[in-house]
Amino acid sequence: MAGIEDLKKGMSKIADDEYYASLQKFIERDPGASKYFNPDDITYPAMDKSSNYNYKGFQMQTENPEYVKDYMKKRGIDEIYSPESTLMEKVKRGQNPIGILEEPVKTGSEPEDLSKISTILHEARHKIMMKPEFKKIIDKYGLKEETFVRFLDKEFFPELNAYLPKFQNPEEAYKVYEKAVQDYKNKFGREEKGIMDKIKDFFKSDEKKNSNVDKPLSDTSGFKASPIR
Repeated sequence: MAGIEDLKKGMSKIADDEYYASLQKFIERDPGASKYFNPDDITYPAMDKSSNYNYKGFQMQTENPEYVKDYMKKRGIDEIYSPESTLMEKVKRGQNPIGILEEPVKTGSEPEDLSKISTILHEARHKIMMKPEFKKIIDKYGLKEETFVRFLDKEFFPELNAYLPKFQNPEEAYKVYEKAVQDYKNKFGREEKGIMDKIKDFFKSDEKKNSNVDKPLSDTSGFKASPIR
């Protein structure tokens, strides 16, 4: 009996290691995510209703729950919002959380998982933009934050064809945003070493049971939709 249990644990560890590795390779595409990504920032406002909506996710830059309620109401998110979510709790704590309306990532290797991970990192980047050194980039070039974050989507996930707005002077606009993308990349040195440990801590099954990160109540698996801006 002990031999069977040992075998199951061994198989589980192999599967987990493959899962962590598949997530790591995507997250490490973006040096900002490698350095600043915090899994505890993620919440699932819709919980077991997480699905494919018009909006994939959002990031709140306020400590005012009333502002968040109004934000969600204007976008119809209040209709799917679950009181089980820790979104409001983290807003009140001043954590500036990320709300993901898609289902969670399944294995990290499913075809749709790349898009889901991109959504998470897109919203995580909005939080990174709150830092003074990145605000300076936006101010320096007179950028729109959402458009800048989408150019970063394009840079780190080119296969997903990030939606970019139409510009009156496309050639000039692209030059400016591409310079800003380079400035963003130049803010980081060599790859951060701690990212694998962050991912493992977040996805360890034993710890996940007591995690403060929202999970859909039923096993619907994954994040999905498009950024709310």
